[in-house]
Amino acid sequence: MDASLLDTEWIWHPDWNDYRQNSAGGLVHFRKKLHLEEVPAEPLVIQITADTKYQLYINSTLVHAGPVKGDEHMWFYDEFDVQPFLNAGINRISVRVLRFYYATPYATSFPRLPIPGLFVRTADAHLRKTYGLQSDAAWECALDSTTVLRIDQAEDDFLHTYENIDANRNQSLQWVSAKALELPKSHGLTPPWILSPRAIPIPTLSTRPFKAVHNIRSSVPQNEWEDLLLPYSGSGKNLRLPAGSSHHIEVEAEHHLTAMLSFRFQRPLTAGSALRVMYSECYEDEPEQVPYIRRKGNRTDTSKQLYGPQDKYLFAGEAGAEVALDLGYTRDTQILESFSPFHFRTLRFLSLDIDVANDSDLVMIPVEMSETHYPLEVLGDFKLPASNPYAKRYEVMWENSVQTLKNCMHDCYEDCPFYEQLQYAMDVRSSCLFTYAVSADDRMARQAIVQLHNSYRPEIGLIASRSPAHQLQLIPHFSLFWICTLTDHFEHFADKSSTRRFLATCDGILESFARRMDSRLGLISSGKTELATTWDFVDWAPEWKPMGIPPQRTGYQTFTSLLYAYTLQNLATVVEQLGRPGLAKEYATRARSVVDAVRERCWDGSFFTDGLAMNDDKSQDLSEQIQIWAVLAGAVQDTEARTLLARSFELNHGDATSSGLPRPDLTKASMAMSIYTLRAISKVGGTFYDDTFHAFWEPWRHQMSQQMTTWCEDNVTLRSDCHAWSAVPLYEFMTEIAGITPAAPGWKSIAFKPRTGLFPEFSARVPLGGVLAPGVAHVTWKRESRTKITINLEKIYDKAIRLYITFPDGHVEEHVGLEISVEF
Repeated sequence: MDASLLDTEWIWHPDWNDYRQNSAGGLVHFRKKLHLEEVPAEPLVIQITADTKYQLYINSTLVHAGPVKGDEHMWFYDEFDVQPFLNAGINRISVRVLRFYYATPYATSFPRLPIPGLFVRTADAHLRKTYGLQSDAAWECALDSTTVLRIDQAEDDFLHTYENIDANRNQSLQWVSAKALELPKSHGLTPPWILSPRAIPIPTLSTRPFKAVHNIRSSVPQNEWEDLLLPYSGSGKNLRLPAGSSHHIEVEAEHHLTAMLSFRFQRPLTAGSALRVMYSECYEDEPEQVPYIRRKGNRTDTSKQLYGPQDKYLFAGEAGAEVALDLGYTRDTQILESFSPFHFRTLRFLSLDIDVANDSDLVMIPVEMSETHYPLEVLGDFKLPASNPYAKRYEVMWENSVQTLKNCMHDCYEDCPFYEQLQYAMDVRSSCLFTYAVSADDRMARQAIVQLHNSYRPEIGLIASRSPAHQLQLIPHFSLFWICTLTDHFEHFADKSSTRRFLATCDGILESFARRMDSRLGLISSGKTELATTWDFVDWAPEWKPMGIPPQRTGYQTFTSLLYAYTLQNLATVVEQLGRPGLAKEYATRARSVVDAVRERCWDGSFFTDGLAMNDDKSQDLSEQIQIWAVLAGAVQDTEARTLLARSFELNHGDATSSGLPRPDLTKASMAMSIYTLRAISKVGGTFYDDTFHAFWEPWRHQMSQQMTTWCEDNVTLRSDCHAWSAVPLYEFMTEIAGITPAAPGWKSIAFKPRTGLFPEFSARVPLGGVLAPGVAHVTWKRESRTKITINLEKIYDKAIRLYITFPDGHVEEHVGLEISVEF
């Protein structure tokens, strides 16, 4: 922490009560006037944060919202220039703070510390004295009495950002002087918030239109609703709704998205009109269990129903104009009354229910919708000729994958933006790899690695499965996935100092698994951690409902031992690069020992079993997942590995033909496991990857046939229609098809192994990371009598770049240059 940050006070409302029945939190309004004889000629940079979230307005313009989610180890603040928003004369600074109550289980997705607070100051100490723009008792504040953050909706177990607003309750605000918080600042004591500058860029905001209007129940005809809501129809005409009328409208966006919304109306004469907004991912049949088990088909089948959480807004009418003016959040408060949810909403469809008061018409203005997410710059893409029968299919698959990844990037990487918005370690590994593949951007990845590391519990040797979060959850396997995320980052960026920082935690995690080792069998026992509440999740498979865990009949879960060995292998490679050969050797030896034990104890002669082979039940204890991880960990290799996967996937493949033995049913791997399935298929070599590639995407094609614009979480519960771990096409087209990967840590050289057999003609742009960022490799080929491949590297340095090209027969050639053509 910058020690000067301790010189500035935190402030809060003196009468705040950090609990309210039937609400997850509350809102506090802050304001201060800034008198300027003239607008500063130089930038006026401020630093601002709050617990839990804030919106900053200057002269009724929304300037910024934040902060990024933090925790007790690292609470983020924002820093930006407010000079463009200032005028000569009186300037009104307004801050709206949303505080989630600390001592409740609600809003799991939003970490907060035991006391609330607002922190504001100019970054420059001299300007601080000049303008007095800092959090102190000179600010006024008022409690919001209109808003309940809903905890009463079955669809909403994690967010509790949905609002129930009675605008008529705020007939007058009680403004009082803010209270400066008395916080420790010396003798080694610090405030609760360990302040750190924002680590990721500010999110994008892009205006998006609606696509269609459905299922209208209204006295107003459909064409008038379309004139209001669809830009191509009526250019945004206002719509008058008669007094005493009721209306139901369902609206479709162009695709599944995350957006800030504003529902605007001409201010009615009287109070009492009501607006209800429901946010939905799709049309569906009545859920089997809300929200977790759904029954979905064609997502655009408007004969079905929309389900989802709701906002409610009760209008104040003219009586609320003065209060709205007092708050200073919007202009034209005398003539406009609007509802703008504090937090972004996730949707593909929304329904509007409007009840108009009996004594006043209600005039609706076009809805404003601005898509928001991390500013991911997608540098990667590919093209297939229009004559290729697969061209359209893979183009849509790529677009859906990009949209899925973007929807899952806001304050952090997110598991399902619609339901949870939590950063899970297993999901993060996939999301980071996909981000590197399409943009070579590691800013959110670095933040994720640190945030998950901050949750480490030395007494049990595990990180939390998700962080930041308000509630601790432990999934032991996810600690191993976090180590793999760290080793992936080293491969792409070779940040030695940052990686060394985490090695002690990596070793502690590995030791927690080593403590579970059965010395007699050499395998890790299942379910024997220091805490009884851990969750040994593996994959979402129908046979493993409801917890995603293989049957625990033998006391040993083969997946745990294989993932442990795989992680040891990955980390051994990194610590060798960091100059610690002794530790690398130790990790590699431990991995070999576990792999040998799995081979001895969990192989039944045809398949690896989910537990001990001697006690297995072939009707229940065989899965694709274990065969995949046996390949990844090296328990089976080469021809034997191809044979194993071929039998697992019911394929007859050249030298990997089935032995002819009866094949038992194997539990199938889900979307979550897809990146690992493909890595195993790639690792076994031969033509296995090419032979299985087009068939592999059947689950994605099925989703496309159901009119999905993002990829689902799994095909078991069908809960979430947007989940980043399913965006694996991003990785495959860049790293496997175009064949560009780092040959040395940090992209000091490039490995080039294109899969020319998949497409006769192909071109791609592949982002280059590490020392080559922000470079792009252009890969093209056209198969005629021979396949001529050209790779062009956008010139980054004056010197050429070393490439290692793998040819179809397996031999590798070294080339040096910026533009290289070879024939296969």
